[in-house]
Amino acid sequence: MDIHISIPFELLRERYLETVIKNRISVEISLKAEILDKTERKTFREVASILKSEAINTSIHLPFMDLSLAGFDVLVREISLRRLLQAMEIASIFSPKVCVFHSGYHPDYHREEKLNWRAIFIEISLPRIIKRAEDLALKLALENTFEPEPQFMLPIFESFSSLLYWCFDPAHARVFSEIDELQWLQILYKYLCEIHCHDNNGKWDEHLALGQGVIRFNEIFDFLFRNNLRPLLTIEAKKEEDALLSLQYLRHILTERFG
Repeated sequence: MDIHISIPFELLRERYLETVIKNRISVEISLKAEILDKTERKTFREVASILKSEAINTSIHLPFMDLSLAGFDVLVREISLRRLLQAMEIASIFSPKVCVFHSGYHPDYHREEKLNWRAIFIEISLPRIIKRAEDLALKLALENTFEPEPQFMLPIFESFSSLLYWCFDPAHARVFSEIDELQWLQILYKYLCEIHCHDNNGKWDEHLALGQGVIRFNEIFDFLFRNNLRPLLTIEAKKEEDALLSLQYLRHILTERFG
């Protein structure tokens, strides 16, 4: 399986580019809104050119802070879509294997009207997003974040089969949803193309190194093995040392399960 490490674009460019190339590290480049606004397009092209010339695999995490892609306020929804579409255009410069995005669903705002929210997402927002992805030759993966359960997301993927994939975040499932992370995988695995790999103690989204929390990664990888699934794996760590520990953990567990 291809293992990526999540690195914000600005840190990749300013600090980690040489290390990534030297150690042949695949990267998931995180694009933040403020970076999109203050970085010239030629800078993105320069970094992308270096990565491509060195045959470094990339994926992209599109911006998500403050975005509400199916918000009930039409103006909020429109500006959120504009930001996402802008980021997708920048992402295409890197020719990534996949682009990950969040829906913007939030229980504080949308729980009582969650079916209406989902209808807006399926009927209004996603057609625009997927059309732009097709134009840019991008593969899209929707990540579970605050969505309450996999059954709530299932009609979204069913509505765009072969056009929209799933980025499974088991740590999000554990702390933000109402359903165990294994049940998420059992219900949505047909749409799986990527897993975000980080751990927590079941209370908050701590982004610990793998094996330092309670997420059931052994059972997750057993399920992947039994069902012959080979998703892209992205390490999301807040500390460099945690990223390295997670990389060791993944290499060990992959050797055990897949040889």
